[in-house]
Amino acid sequence: MAEALFDVSVTRCPRCGKLYVDASWYVAEIGSDMGCGVCRSAFNSKRNITDRVLLKFDLDEGGRVSGVSLSKSLLP
Repeated sequence: MAEALFDVSVTRCPRCGKLYVDASWYVAEIGSDMGCGVCRSAFNSKRNITDRVLLKFDLDEGGRVSGVSLSKSLLP
């Protein structure tokens, strides 16, 4: 069985508390600003990270996802 890894970051809107999950290259590496879909405020994603993890996707022979698990936490 094959596997693929995906580095994701969790961010929280500082105004209303809505949580978002996005690719870490976009959040932690670039530090892009985001717009909250609930309260419409703009905030810096990098300054509002609550967690960063590596997800492991198990793939079948056809490349379809057969399972997902937490591989490891990437925050100290």
